[in-house]
Parts: sequence; C-alpha cells; structure tokens
Amino acid sequence: MIVAAAALTLAIQFDLDLGAFKRKAEPAPKVTCGITTVGYRFVGKPGQAFRYAGDTYVVPEEGEIELIAARHKSTYTIADKSLPLDVWPLDQFGFRTVPLPSPAITKGENQ
Repeated sequence: MIVAAAALTLAIQFDLDLGAFKRKAEPAPKVTCGITTVGYRFVGKPGQAFRYAGDTYVVPEEGEIELIAARHKSTYTIADKSLPLDVWPLDQFGFRTVPLPSPAITKGENQ
C-alpha cells in the first residue's frame, strides 16, 4: 500500500503517465525502399563485351565488372542476344552475379 501511494505521489509530482506501464509497446514500423536489385556483377572472360542499359562494357582483366542497376532494365545483350538478368539470385547486398556465356556459346559454336 505504501508503494502504491509513493508511486502515485511521484506520478503527480513528476507528471508521469502511469498508464504507460500497462500498455504494450507498439512495434516499430517496417521501412522498405522498394528497390530489390541494387546492381549486377557481370563475370566473364577478360575482354568479353556486352551491352547493358544502352552502353557497351568490356570485362576487365579481373574477370568481373560491377554496375549499378538501371531503372526498368532487366535484360543485357551479348553477341546480339538479349538475355534476362533477374533469373540470378540476389546476394545479401542486393547484387546479382551474372555469369556471361562463354564466347564459343554466344557465337553459336558447339563445344
């Protein structure tokens, strides 16, 4: 009883909201940006050329090139063939690793 009286006195003195002790905390709202793919990591043979979002790129000596995703572009072109990009899985950073077809396959040659 003394504890309740002390709590009431403190609430009045410091203008505390005692109802806050009874209420459940509301969960924080979930924030999403709507961007699923941040960029693409094209992996291929050095010197291999492809087109993405209207520009031509050449794979450097390292064997891969990373590009920021262009809005509403879900295909790339290699050897005059348009191929989809969104079939490759997303990594934890929102990048898709896209293995470029080998030059022999893109030319239509059999292995």
